[in-house]
Amino acid sequence: MNIKSSLGKIILVLLTPIFALAHIGSAGVVHEGKAGNYQVQVYVEPPDVIPGTAKVSVMVDGNDITSVKMSPIFYWTGDEGSPRSDEGILTEIGKYEGKIWLMESGAASVKVTIEGARGKGDVLIPIAALSTAQRQLPSSLGWILAGLALLLIGIMTTIIGASTGDSLLKVGQAANESTKKRRLIGSTIGASFCGLILFGGNMWWNSESANYQRFMYQPYTATSKISFANGQRILSFKIDTASVKGRLTSFIIPDHGKLMHLFLVKEGSMDVFAHLHPSRKDSITFEAPLPNMPGGKYLIYADVLRFHSLQNTITDTVEIPSPPKVNLMPTFSGDSDDTFVVTNAINKQLSDQENTTITICGTPGVKTKLQDGSSIVWNEKPNEQLQMGKVYDLKFSVVAPDGKPAELQTYLGMMGHAAVIKDDGSVYIHLHPNGTFSTTAVQVMQNRIDATINVRPNLNNPKRFKDSVDNVLSKLQAMTETERDKFLMGNMKHESNGHHSGEVAFPYVFPKAGNYRIWVQVKREGKILTGVFDAKVI
Repeated sequence: MNIKSSLGKIILVLLTPIFALAHIGSAGVVHEGKAGNYQVQVYVEPPDVIPGTAKVSVMVDGNDITSVKMSPIFYWTGDEGSPRSDEGILTEIGKYEGKIWLMESGAASVKVTIEGARGKGDVLIPIAALSTAQRQLPSSLGWILAGLALLLIGIMTTIIGASTGDSLLKVGQAANESTKKRRLIGSTIGASFCGLILFGGNMWWNSESANYQRFMYQPYTATSKISFANGQRILSFKIDTASVKGRLTSFIIPDHGKLMHLFLVKEGSMDVFAHLHPSRKDSITFEAPLPNMPGGKYLIYADVLRFHSLQNTITDTVEIPSPPKVNLMPTFSGDSDDTFVVTNAINKQLSDQENTTITICGTPGVKTKLQDGSSIVWNEKPNEQLQMGKVYDLKFSVVAPDGKPAELQTYLGMMGHAAVIKDDGSVYIHLHPNGTFSTTAVQVMQNRIDATINVRPNLNNPKRFKDSVDNVLSKLQAMTETERDKFLMGNMKHESNGHHSGEVAFPYVFPKAGNYRIWVQVKREGKILTGVFDAKVI
């Protein structure tokens, strides 16, 4: 690896928070959908230390709600091992807030149960209960505690010394040399006892700290490189074994029918975007032929889902050489759902006539052209500033060339996908209409809850597990597109309700101020379309 590539990777790591699960830099989890007969929007802020409390906000339609309850459910214990639910507090009309304790690390979910005049309904939101930070003791507090400790030691040694010396004197008897000697011996024993307590306490504290650091979440890392085969560029994405630390990558499962969703974004300008689905060569190596995209330095965000619903995003950078000459380019041999788009650089506007070979980046409220002649509009007020920390429905409308609402098809089992990336690469997230998490993760957690017995996967046989997953992927490939979409939709069939209106929405909370780019992907008449939008967040 050359120095330039190494520096790029170091910069990406420095910009990337440790919490690299199904996102980078977006700790909050948002869900929007149905809980029984209630329309709900749930926002969960998981803690960055475990044990810790997660903040839960629930927005419910209507004023006929009698109670909103929240409880954590851990994958390994299921709902039978879940603590008693906590009652949400009504803070304003239709909004309930609460806190729930997460006591164990690992895959978890928040279950929200709503009761009212329309009956009872619940919804499950997958989260990661993982320690991703370590609190530092403020120096001022440290000095205060040290002073109090010295005071307590002084008091204890004085008490022990007095109890072995002066307390043995008769009333009115003066202290003699023997008394002073006993007092000194007692004080020495007391000081030694306090020293042993401090030494043991320090050993215990260091052990707990080391244990915490040992189990503190560390993201996967990877090494990427480009090779050529039959005149075509091949991206090899290899997960570093040192970063796995027992989290065997043999135990990943398909999410939306793919083992990996890999996003490439051109660094700096962000004017090239690709959504690829590499094939697995072994438990840590994935490969994908590159489409005819421009060369340059790219940021990589690769999403995988482990068997117990934990989602991981693996980051890297790669220098992609320019493609071979057009007349030498072979037929693209990648996944049929792979896409890429070229647009203008972030925050640099182009007119429709300036360059007809690229997709023009849009802005809120302005209709922009898509690759098939249809148009897309971000239904946000043009002059309204977006705010960090606020839940938004990023709603988009697709209009057919004849001016009518486009009829959208499902793409990878959803009515749309979106990627949001901050201009410095420090924020990335893969969005779906139901929220900021994988629908497969919901199904995994729900299956665990529905199970009558806790049957764990055979983790002693990674090859058998891998082979079973490969069999599922082979069956998916053998299905027709309609059959595959129906299978992938699963319990999310309600997401197709708005496809005749040409609308798709993604709930999201921008975690920090700055410039963002949003890529929206939908499918129409068998073609995957990508709309691009810039957003400034304050």
